[in-house]
Parts: sequence; structure tokens; C-alpha cells
Amino acid sequence: MLVVKQLHKEYPTPQGAVSILSGIDLTLQRGDAACIMGPSGSGKSTLLYILGALEPPTSGTVELDGLNPFALDPNAVAAFRNEKVGFVFQDHCLLPQCSVLENVLIPTVVARSSDGFVDRARLLLDCV
Repeated sequence: MLVVKQLHKEYPTPQGAVSILSGIDLTLQRGDAACIMGPSGSGKSTLLYILGALEPPTSGTVELDGLNPFALDPNAVAAFRNEKVGFVFQDHCLLPQCSVLENVLIPTVVARSSDGFVDRARLLLDCV
């Protein structure tokens, strides 16, 4: 389960802080789907970076399966992302020399095990 409470994100500028996200609350159960829509500059990417534990919020909490990734040390956050979060980036993050399946399997290199990963990757690709 993903639970987001009172999420805020600000970026400093020479003219003062610019608020990008203000008081976001969100709960998603396993298997839920959500669509994040809005005009350019409305904070969609910022929200996704925070939900993916790539960037910390200014305030508020994010919990995935009861764990707040921003309370972890940097190595644990990296492990959290590798084990709990899946990203489908736009094409600039794909390796052209690899197949789609191989691109999906790249994070498994860190785990140094292939037990069930290929079957799971195929299942996830079928869902997409």
C-alpha cells in the first residue's frame, strides 16, 4: 500500500521558495491504478520523483508497505528503490543494445540472482 500524507515540495530560488506541491494526500492499494494529469509545470514529475524515492519531499510523509524511504540512509534508499519501486522511464533511459526484457531485468543485476526474475519480468511486461 502507498500512503502519502500532506506532501509538500518547494524549490529555493533567489526570489524565495517556489511551492510545487502543496498538501498532497493519496492512498493506493496493491493493484490500484492512478493517472496523474495536469498542465506542464504543475508538479506531475516532481510527485513521481518523490513517490519513487528519487527526491525527498520538503515535508509530509510517503510510505510504501509501511516504510518511509526518506527515513533510511542513502544505501538503504537505493536498496528500497531496487526492491520495491519499478520505473518505466521515457526512451532516454533505455539501453538500445538490449531487448525490452533485458532492459526490465537490469535492476536484477544488483541482486546477483536470477531466481524468478525473468518470469516476473515477462508477467509485468504482459501487464504493460
